[in-house]
Amino acid sequence: MNIIRLTGIIIGMRKKIVITGGGTAGHVVPLLALLPFLSSRYEVHFIGRREGIERELAEAENVVYHGIDCPKFTRGKLLANFAVPFSLLRARRKAAALLEEISPSLILSKGGYVSLPVALECGDIPLVIHESDTSLGLANRLAAKRASVICSSFPLPDFKGIRITRTGSPLRKSIYFGDKEKAMRMCGFSGRKKVLLIMGGSLGAKAVNDGVDAHIRELTSAYDVIHLRGRGNRAAPFAGYFPIEFTPKPQDLFAAADLAVTRGGGNSLFELGALGIPMLIIPLPKGASRGDQVNNAEFFSAHGLALTLAQTEIDRLPEKLSLLESKSYQLTAAMQGFGFDGTSEIADICIRLAEKP
Repeated sequence: MNIIRLTGIIIGMRKKIVITGGGTAGHVVPLLALLPFLSSRYEVHFIGRREGIERELAEAENVVYHGIDCPKFTRGKLLANFAVPFSLLRARRKAAALLEEISPSLILSKGGYVSLPVALECGDIPLVIHESDTSLGLANRLAAKRASVICSSFPLPDFKGIRITRTGSPLRKSIYFGDKEKAMRMCGFSGRKKVLLIMGGSLGAKAVNDGVDAHIRELTSAYDVIHLRGRGNRAAPFAGYFPIEFTPKPQDLFAAADLAVTRGGGNSLFELGALGIPMLIIPLPKGASRGDQVNNAEFFSAHGLALTLAQTEIDRLPEKLSLLESKSYQLTAAMQGFGFDGTSEIADICIRLAEKP
């Protein structure tokens, strides 16, 4: 036991927990959803990129933040990945030094390339991994054997003999307490039309944005549209159309939404599912990603939880939205009892492992 940990025990210092993950808001928001369960008991530290959305979101929650330089594997570009092993080695050394300095009782990893050096250097520290998609991402696969527990949003088979516990996803408590009237006033909507919420993710989705822009007059004739376009993707508002780049607190927009269009990231799907909002999923195609969003969308469609639309068929968006509206009651009914929200169960697993002597 090192001197820092021994001193903490003697003077009654709170134990510490490290959370890690990043690259997109989908890797960060679920981690921060666990703060109400963890921060009252533990000093929470976040390890992420030196600069990125994880720093912004974590520091907004007053979490102690540590930035490291992390290599990112680029799919389909062999030469671009030549230096990755060397960069990963440097990142692991930095992560190991941080873990020694912090001396946490637990590491919780959400995946994404920034989490890998931290998870690989867990040593004797209990490691909990959470996977949001229908298969383990690369970082989670590489770190899986070091994990004490692997939790998942979707039902997943065991991985190389490692048991995966299906918990659902860590979801922000705030999403259940949105103010619909506040959102309607902000957007300037009258309430005479149904509200369509379109989400492209924190980084935006150019194909989705372009498809919406091409059909925006047709869409606004049928709906009042809230459009989360992604950072740096601005558009001018007009009657019945409220564009916004990104918001870390979307609960009021969720409360106003009658229907939603979303990418296929697990976090967005599980938040919308927990709220019972009928959704049309336009997944990021395989090739642009490892295919996780396509698989997520297929699972939701097969279980009657959502409708899907291929990105290549985005010109059919108005037609698909009409079908979504006609099937909204069946979709909402299928969502009941699915078990989207795993926040308290994941927190319980973390606390149990952190409290082990």
